Amino acid sequence: MTIAVAEGETGFDTSVIDKITMPHVLHFIQAKLEMYDTQLLEWIKLLPLNKKAILHGCCSYPVRTRPRSRRYKQGYRLRASVNVELAPPYTYLHWGRIPSSSYKQGWYSGPMDFRFDDLDECAIHTLAHECFHFLSHSKQVRHKNTEANANWWADQWTQEFKIQQ
Repeated sequence: MTIAVAEGETGFDTSVIDKITMPHVLHFIQAKLEMYDTQLLEWIKLLPLNKKAILHGCCSYPVRTRPRSRRYKQGYRLRASVNVELAPPYTYLHWGRIPSSSYKQGWYSGPMDFRFDDLDECAIHTLAHECFHFLSHSKQVRHKNTEANANWWADQWTQEFKIQQ
């Protein structure tokens, strides 16, 4: 798989647009996606956010040429936008896995705060969250495609990124 980042090649076939200049973030995401089938992954974008929000992400699913067709006119599209103007640390309230012994799975979905010490962590978490939606929707991971699971997945990738830094 080869990602063409605005500043050079990273080795991925998926088109990548990096408007923030964070190739180390995109290299990490590339490495994490290498074990999965990314043929239907059309592009990944890392963009600055113009709003007052800390972050925004989106995973667009493929569009088929006809209903029930195996052909697509568009693949998965992942976009992560982070606010480059706000100063860290960042906190973000979103759905998460709240531990609880009252539930068979050991947790329930509920609002929780996510904390990022810097913009790198914020960008990794946002991209990893959208990667989860892609991987779950394409049935490459067994976890249900929910916001709580996507944030749980993103937390794991963010911790790995922090350890590697």
